[in-house]
Amino acid sequence: MPSFGVQLEIHFWSGRVDRHFVPIGKILKPLLNECVTPVTCYWSLALLLRDEEELKLVFQKFRPPVKMLVPIWRALCAFTDSECTSRHSTVSKPNRSEA
Repeated sequence: MPSFGVQLEIHFWSGRVDRHFVPIGKILKPLLNECVTPVTCYWSLALLLRDEEELKLVFQKFRPPVKMLVPIWRALCAFTDSECTSRHSTVSKPNRSEA
């Protein structure tokens, strides 16, 4: 059994829990995906897996804010030795002493 990876769980109202373990070696790259619909826009975290044709969504029903997803994405990038780059750079707010 692999010692490190990502365990995805789906909890049902009946009490049933479906668990799916993804070994870290099977993850090619974690992806932050911007999802746009006609009425809303949200971010999702997906995994690009080796020998799989489809992306694996980490949060299937829950839509956490991007502030929560970015640290998870960066940690997964570090563990999978993926480049952790985004097209949009974030600019931090200047300190009061700098302004």
